Amino acid sequence: MYSVLLQIGIVLLLSPFINTFMKKLKANLQGRQGPPFLQGYYDLLKYFRKETVVSEQASWLFGITPSIVFASTLVASLIIPTFFHLPLMNTLGGIILLVYLFALGRFFMVSAAMEPGSGFAGMAGSREMMLAVLIEPTFLLSLFVFALMAGSSNLSSIMSWLSMKPPMILSPSYLVALFALFIACLAEVGRVPFDNPETHYELTMIHEGMLLEYSGKPLGLMIWSAWVKQLILLSLIAGFIPPWQMTDLISLPNMPLVVGVYLLKLLFLCLCIVLIETTNAKVRLFRVQDLLGIGFVLAVIALILNVHTVSGGPS
Repeated sequence: MYSVLLQIGIVLLLSPFINTFMKKLKANLQGRQGPPFLQGYYDLLKYFRKETVVSEQASWLFGITPSIVFASTLVASLIIPTFFHLPLMNTLGGIILLVYLFALGRFFMVSAAMEPGSGFAGMAGSREMMLAVLIEPTFLLSLFVFALMAGSSNLSSIMSWLSMKPPMILSPSYLVALFALFIACLAEVGRVPFDNPETHYELTMIHEGMLLEYSGKPLGLMIWSAWVKQLILLSLIAGFIPPWQMTDLISLPNMPLVVGVYLLKLLFLCLCIVLIETTNAKVRLFRVQDLLGIGFVLAVIALILNVHTVSGGPS
């Protein structure tokens, strides 16, 4: 129970900082000052203090969607470990459940975007569903490669198995699957080149476009959910790259080292994302399917290579 509470506390408190850190790093690379490191927390306080305005056309679905999205994202955070194992979630934690939780939040977000009758929100919702059809297969197939390697669909078990098999990082199936997973995660959180989280032009928005009709506390919950989702997906990728450092909560002497390695891997991934966004522009909407198609093909190749390796090749 303590591990679950600690995991929820970590993702809730760390997610605004990680998002602001990427904004700050990107601004510095572009010669700008950027926001202060606590800006994310200030923004959440601002949203939760503001009045909520709801369209007369919206139904009860519009009102409960932020709570459902926030709750489903928190449950998903209990499936993806950060720097310690989650024994209470081992029976529930699995790749399929993780994808279904993301799909649950996406379904309610798109449905709520249609409620107020806003043309921009509805357009963003339709684009979100189009991308989801391309993201989810790539995401699932790349994770299935790691599951086949470890013989388990539980992410904690997969990461523990990888920590005992360091030579696996040199296998082609591991490298190709990791790259496909990185592409899928970039698209899932709406980063460049798939989407621009900092845009204010309605015709190009996807995730932000679905939030145009929200205000006050519901808007704060939706934005916080997106930050938490971004953090747990970064934690997912970090769990698949060396050095692998994960511990139980009982091992207090190892905690500083484990936490330090986890944070360094997060900062490294943030730097990679910022470099991609600094050196590339958002692609046109109908080019997004080409990028995700590349990720899907890479995931299929990784799956074939893994099966070929397990079977021992042709006789």
